[in-house]
Amino acid sequence: MTTSSLPFEVQEFERLLQKPNTDPAGLAGFFTSGEIWVARVPARLDVIGGIADYSGANVCEAVLGHGMLMALQPRTDRTLRIRTIQVGARNLPVETRIPLDFFNSRDGLCGYGEMRNLFDDSPLVSWAAYIGGSIFTLLKEESVKMPFGFSMILLSAVPMNVGIGSSAAVEIGTLSCLNAYLGLGLDGQRIASLGQMAENHVVGAPCGIMDQTAISCGRQGKLTHILCRPGKVMGEVDIPEGTGFVGINSMVRHSVAGNPYGDTRIGAFMGKKIINELRAQTGKRPINFLTELTPADFHSQYAEELPESILGSDFLARYKTHDDTVTTIQYDATYRVVGPTRHPVEENERVLGFMDHLIKASHGNESHLIQAGELMYAAHESYRSNCHLSVADVDFLVDAVRKRGPSRGLYGAKITGGGTGGTVAVFGKQAALKKEIPAIAQEYSRRIGVMPDIFEGTSQGAMEFGARRYGFSANGWSGRKA
Repeated sequence: MTTSSLPFEVQEFERLLQKPNTDPAGLAGFFTSGEIWVARVPARLDVIGGIADYSGANVCEAVLGHGMLMALQPRTDRTLRIRTIQVGARNLPVETRIPLDFFNSRDGLCGYGEMRNLFDDSPLVSWAAYIGGSIFTLLKEESVKMPFGFSMILLSAVPMNVGIGSSAAVEIGTLSCLNAYLGLGLDGQRIASLGQMAENHVVGAPCGIMDQTAISCGRQGKLTHILCRPGKVMGEVDIPEGTGFVGINSMVRHSVAGNPYGDTRIGAFMGKKIINELRAQTGKRPINFLTELTPADFHSQYAEELPESILGSDFLARYKTHDDTVTTIQYDATYRVVGPTRHPVEENERVLGFMDHLIKASHGNESHLIQAGELMYAAHESYRSNCHLSVADVDFLVDAVRKRGPSRGLYGAKITGGGTGGTVAVFGKQAALKKEIPAIAQEYSRRIGVMPDIFEGTSQGAMEFGARRYGFSANGWSGRKA
């Protein structure tokens, strides 16, 4: 791979590495002359499937052109020195240090709860929970021994909290880099699982495994089909010739750690618990995931039996638990049930239909492109009506795409990931995307007063990229594939 063909973040890392020690903007002063290991991961675009992942749905994900890079170099002490740099923005790097002994208690490694509290009680470095939590999870789940620390650089070309999997990218970048350096031989799906554990149990965000799997196992120029039971790559879907996907940032902050997303997840697990109680009354086996039900079965047997909403204390008095280890029911909170339960059951069916239409559209039949786009619109409407997870600004962007429609080469759009803001995924002809998306962004900027980011392109997933090693010589730093 030539320097010009390397991902943007790798080129930027090499540029900063070559700066002289006297340049405070460079990296030469951060590292010693020892070997540096680098992993690079993409951001992801949730094409369709979204928050149905924690209910065992099929999902369909794309990898974007920009992402994040993690570089590490071993130290002689037991300290993690972590610096983050945002590419393309004139802002200050952020740095912290975590002694490896913070991961230990008297009897060995801490528990997840203790580790989460450590980061919760340190709000100035809460961002480091994604990196530190990933390292802690690797130590705990894989019994890895780490006698020394690392100097680590996180170089990001995507903003945080915009719904394109940035937190998962940090986790997968950290784990992929350590996997390569330590020679652990972990596959992409195991790395994805460890990343999800870190986010669930250390960061405290109740995400499914969709983002981590897409970023770890996704491939350039392809859509990744994932079955989230609990997380398995089923294959890839070709993007029909002449079409593509882009994201438009609504500039509304997105977070899966917030109440709307968490409450929607709780409502879905409440629904599953009630359904299993009903199934037990008729001698049927319990379901492990809501998406084991077909929409027809759900509507004919269970939809009318589920409450529109329920008070947390009332649910716990009757059912004791909702059987979800990463969310907690609050006694005085009211949770919507039937809508959050309906969404993943119907979304799973939409995902399967969407992929089928893309496959059929490869033969040049535009009607299948239009029908695939309609399923994206339907997914967005379900976020809005069943889950209450959209906002007016996001709806504006989706409507702007729909108004232009197939006659102008745009087929579909939907909110991504956990909703409540973040990025809108758009599907259309490549020529139309180049022409219409900037026009939509300009129109949207008049509404919100700032030009939104546009996320486009495609690049290698973490496992496809692998890792690079950099060594220092009389000629300066040079890198090669690990």
